[in-house]
Amino acid sequence: MLDSTVHKFTTDYFNQGKRVAVSIGVSYNGQSYTYNYGETSPGSGILPTDKSTYEIGSITKTFTGLLIAHAVTAGKIALNDDVRKFLPGNFPNLQYPNGDPVKIAYLLAHTAQFPNSFGDVLNAPMNNESFINALHKIKLDSLKSFRYNYSNVGYQLLGMVLENIYQQTYESLVMKYITNPLGMQQTKLTYTGKEINLLLKGHGAMKEQVNPILPTLSGAGGLHSSIKDMIKYLNYQNMERTPEVKLTHRVIFGDVDREAYGFQWAIGKNWSWDQYLRIDGGTQGFRSFCVLYPLHQISIVILTNQKDDNAGIGLYKLATGIYGTAKKLTKD
Repeated sequence: MLDSTVHKFTTDYFNQGKRVAVSIGVSYNGQSYTYNYGETSPGSGILPTDKSTYEIGSITKTFTGLLIAHAVTAGKIALNDDVRKFLPGNFPNLQYPNGDPVKIAYLLAHTAQFPNSFGDVLNAPMNNESFINALHKIKLDSLKSFRYNYSNVGYQLLGMVLENIYQQTYESLVMKYITNPLGMQQTKLTYTGKEINLLLKGHGAMKEQVNPILPTLSGAGGLHSSIKDMIKYLNYQNMERTPEVKLTHRVIFGDVDREAYGFQWAIGKNWSWDQYLRIDGGTQGFRSFCVLYPLHQISIVILTNQKDDNAGIGLYKLATGIYGTAKKLTKD
């Protein structure tokens, strides 16, 4: 029943655009299932595998949030801390007109009123130095922070904060606290040797190949992963067996009945009032979607290496169709 549902809705997704590769992971009743469709690149005829590696875009932010949660439980940082406590130099601009500072929690829930990117102000390639220079130019005109305003800059800053706290690279922290303990061998920022062969290329609306994401200031969207790894990660998130994971699902802003936000996770209820935690990701040539349903212990992840204007809603419909069947099967 699940196989036919996945096939039906994936076929619909392929009919909506010039798709390339699609990998799907579903977990319910304590069992995980994976599916792969399409081809790794246009005309290759090569089916993606469970180890094929995709850029996961903003799903990376949930890894950053989880690392912040580890730092919180270790007593190295607090959600109400002024972010300037962890930055070199002075940033008098990182406070609101009422005198309140930018707090770690505001960055996690996208309520700090930061810009989405520094693309318009950077006069040099993105690196720590140019990022800090741009950070000095932020103007916080809002009287208060609590209004949702999505920001990649906020999570790039959180990645930098983590590196300053631990004096380790972001990638080494991801490996130490998340991917190594969970056995996620394909989830990284950079790849060498035979691993490179697993990396898929990204594609645009007409299947044209696009440039890969650069591994700099990666806390907002630099990770790659496979369907094999991501279903492990989602099941770990869904089970909430550690205080760090539970903390990342804590509502910081909003109302769950209308949609709230935790540590990057959007938290809400669907048409049948089942609570979900959801995150999607996109880079220039990739689109991805993850959703958890804690009550039924259902996890769904979809990774693709082609992006167009319809990809986001298409993946949402695909995941929703799969959930309807998985929910029925959990009752059998």
